Amino acid sequence: MAKHILVIQGSPTKGGNADMLADAFIEGAEAAGNTATKLTLADMNIAPFTGYDQPADDMTTVMEQMKAADGIVIATPTYWMQFSAQIKAMMDRLPFDAHDDLAGKESALLVAGASPEEVLAKNVLGYYQMCFGESLGWKIRGSVLAAGVFAPGQVASTPYLDKARELGREF
Repeated sequence: MAKHILVIQGSPTKGGNADMLADAFIEGAEAAGNTATKLTLADMNIAPFTGYDQPADDMTTVMEQMKAADGIVIATPTYWMQFSAQIKAMMDRLPFDAHDDLAGKESALLVAGASPEEVLAKNVLGYYQMCFGESLGWKIRGSVLAAGVFAPGQVASTPYLDKARELGREF
């Protein structure tokens, strides 16, 4: 049965490494007969968490699409060895009862960073597993940790795009 996969792309750089990983994942997912939607958070208005009386913004749309998806993929560059500010703002804005609406989703992580793979695994993958796997009960299907990439588009000369496509096909 075909799945609908939401790819939440957290890079502010269009055509950057995380964006390219997201597109490669989508290619693989669609080649396997699934549908995929990419949300680029930098194109959206998501205010930081300010308390219980949040102003209306695009987080409502993000949450609706997350609820409707069978699977959710997080694609992010790393800044200071962690998720981008766009991903973190989205995470901070997830409702306190998000577990009720999002538990059991299939998930994957796509990361692009200049750091070595062991640093990406420890800092980003570990945090992702804790927040999404443990806290929200997501079924983590895999990850691509594109280490050693810094300049926009540098991931194109590595095997990481093929790994993202394969993860998309297997998802």
